[in-house]
Formats: sequence, C-alpha cells, structure tokens
Amino acid sequence: MKKIIQLSLMALVSIANSQQPKEGGSNWKIQTQKEWEASSDTAKNISFKNEQALSDSLVSSYKSIVKKYKKKKKARSIVFKQSAAWDNWKEIPTLAGDEIDNAQVFIPVKPGDYYLLGTYKAYQSTRLPDRTWKKSKYNVDDSQKGYHAWHSTDMKNWKHYGPVTNLRAKWVTTAEYVDGKFYIYYDFPNDQDPHLIIDEDLKDGKMGKDMGMVFPDPSHGSDCSILRDEDGLFHLIYENWDPIDARAHSFDSPLAGHAVSKDGIHDFKIMPTPAVDHRTTPTGKYGGFKHSSDKKPLQYEIHTPEQNAYGDWTNIKIGDRYYLFCDYDPVGEGIKLGYFSSDDINKQFVFGGSLGKGHPDPTIGFAEGKFYLIQQRGEVDFISSGPWVEGVEARVGVDTTGNGEINEWTKWQEIKEEYKQKPGFVRIIDKKPASIDLTDLPSGYGFSFEYRTQKIDELDTKVIMDEVKLLFK
Repeated sequence: MKKIIQLSLMALVSIANSQQPKEGGSNWKIQTQKEWEASSDTAKNISFKNEQALSDSLVSSYKSIVKKYKKKKKARSIVFKQSAAWDNWKEIPTLAGDEIDNAQVFIPVKPGDYYLLGTYKAYQSTRLPDRTWKKSKYNVDDSQKGYHAWHSTDMKNWKHYGPVTNLRAKWVTTAEYVDGKFYIYYDFPNDQDPHLIIDEDLKDGKMGKDMGMVFPDPSHGSDCSILRDEDGLFHLIYENWDPIDARAHSFDSPLAGHAVSKDGIHDFKIMPTPAVDHRTTPTGKYGGFKHSSDKKPLQYEIHTPEQNAYGDWTNIKIGDRYYLFCDYDPVGEGIKLGYFSSDDINKQFVFGGSLGKGHPDPTIGFAEGKFYLIQQRGEVDFISSGPWVEGVEARVGVDTTGNGEINEWTKWQEIKEEYKQKPGFVRIIDKKPASIDLTDLPSGYGFSFEYRTQKIDELDTKVIMDEVKLLFK
C-alpha cells in the first residue's frame, strides 16, 4: 500500500511540475491574452482581448513585470508585432489626373520605375447626363481604345506612352512583371475567362503578344488579381458568382476562388479552399440574372439571409502576410473599399475592415517608401506608411543584482517596421520587424519592458499589439 501511495504522490508531483512555467526558456514571449495580463505591471488606456493588447486611446502605455531568472542572461533584442489590421490610410489627390480613366492597374517594377495602366480619356466616348454617349473628338481606331501605359519615376509626374492593349482586350484587371516581361491579364468577355498579354516594352505604343485565354473560369465573374509568390507560383484570385445574384450586388460575390499556375500562362489549377467564403445558408433554389456578355441568364443558387459581396480583387504580400483589397458591397450600405488578410495564401482570408466610398475597383503597390491604394472612381486615392501604426516608443530594463528591481534602462526609442520591395517581385514587400538592439544592455537576473503610444498625425488609428518577444543570446 505504501508503495502505491508513494507512486501516486510522485505522479502528482510530476504533474504539478509539468504545469509550472518553465525557467524562461531561450526567449520571453507574450502572445496570448493570459500572457499579456500575467505579464502586466501597469497598463494605461489598454485593454486585453482577442489575445492582444488594445490601446483604447491614441495615448496609452504598458509596463511589464520584472521577469526573473535564477541565472544571469544576456538580452539580444526585443521585437514587437502589431495586429494584421491595416487602417492607417489617408486620402491623397487621385493619381490618375485628367488623362487616365477606368480601373487602373499599378505596376511598380522597382524603385523609381512605376507604371500605371488605364484607358486614355481623350480617346473614349463620354456618357452625358441624359445617358447618351458623346464620341471622342479624336478619330482613332480600335488599337488605340484599349489600355494605355503611363510611366513615372517619382509617383508625381506621369508620362503617357500609348496603348498596351486593343479594344478587344479593354477589360484589364491585373498585371505582374517577370524577368523583364509584363504579364497583363484581361477578361474576355467582360467579367469572364482571364486572358493574357505578354509585353516586353510598355513604352513602344504597341500591344505585346496575346496568349489568349489562360483560365477558363467555370463560375463567371472573374475580375481577378494575380500575385507571383517567392516560390515562382502565380496565384489568381477571382470572383465566383455561383451563390449570388451578382447584378443586384455590384457584380460582386461573397465567394472568391483561388487558382494556381507554375508560369502564369498554363494549367491554372483551382484550389480546394476558396480565398474568401462569406456565403450564408443555401436554399437549394436557383435564380438567374442577365449580364451584358451573355445571351442567356446566368444561374445562381439562392442563399439566405442576403449576403455581403466582394470583388475586383488586388493583392500584396508584406513579410509573411498576404493582403487582399477589393470592392466591398455590404448589405444595406453603399459600396466601398474592403480588405482581407492571411498568413497563408492557401487558407481563407479574414476580413479586416473598410474605407472610402464609391465603386473603387482598386489596385495596390509600394513606391517611394509608401503604399498606394489607387481606385477607379472618386476624387481621391489612398496612401499609407504600412500596416504598422506609428507613434510607438519602447525601452527595456535589466536587474543586474538579482533583487527584483530594474536598475538600468535603455533610452526610449521609436520602434516601427521598415518595408522594402523585394527585388524581382512587383507585389512582394520585405519587412524588417520593429525591434530594439539590446546587445549593449548588461547581463542580469531579471528584465522588464515598456511601450507607449502617441498621436503623430491626423489619423486616429489606435495601436493593437499582437506579440512581444525578448530574445536572449
């Protein structure tokens, strides 16, 4: 009996020890709500929810407890990570000016080498208030009525270089740049079946080689985006109209498909997981709606309740996170810009928020150290320093004596992420984390950190801190 009791006691001790926090490990990481709360000494205007530390005001502060260790440790750096929210956009005058029309496509090839594709207003017919059309005063043929190219070295001055598609290829939706060649994708007919033009020179005023249809979209409603990832794969995100009367929802949908190709030309394979899926409950009943490109009504399955709709996709990758921007047509509201994000392009994206108003049909890119979100309609475009919300300062302290009190602090330092376009990629941006080098801080038996936020411009975007890691040597 004693032996059994001893074994039971040993088992209980073993379980108890396994539940004790381990001795610091190699790093000190805070990334769950419990960890944020347990590690907090004082927090001003900060609440803990959704596994994060949320600043309830533009001015806030967080001070951690002193994390103690039995043996001396040498700190290497501290790294801060904010949430995936990207709400710090501000309005700027439209980049399109008086020349560029329709849904623009932005192609930032490399620093100082930027293209914007769109139709040339002077060559287009104009719809009058009585809904009749006024023809252009210029007598141009169909080769001039498609998309044209404009080029800039500074995102301020744009030079017109002439057509890159003809009238047949006028529904351009997205573009990539690969090894000196521009991949320009267009729908034909409108909203269906992405086609491709490959062009080596957008300044010669001539259309490149038309490769024909590259993705036979089975669902209608293309309006796709394209992103070539670091592994070379081309990811195409497209509208899927199967579950909605798209005509009644700005020709958008709650469902976005995802197809992948090795070269962006051949064998696009539809992935099993859609990029976006906000469908409601299917009823098993079907309806139909008309589209100008189809003689017969397009069939869709009726869902209930009414669904939010998204479309006209554009995408970008920052570090290890993917963002999708789109038209957002919420139930009972006007159309506006919306965005989604994911840390894996092969998983469903999560809705992040909205901005602006009007039918945006957006395009996004990085240039001159900023992110530009360009829309087809409206009097403004948008600019952002990046997902990181600025105005954050931090410092780290060390207990060198082992008495549980901090006796040496670093100076307060501004922390922020830094972004740089990845060479050879249009839509991939390298990210340098927001961090402080701690190699000059002496070794110690305990460590603490603080961060504080403040308003730095006209934006009212609050900081949401997702994770903090104190790294040791």
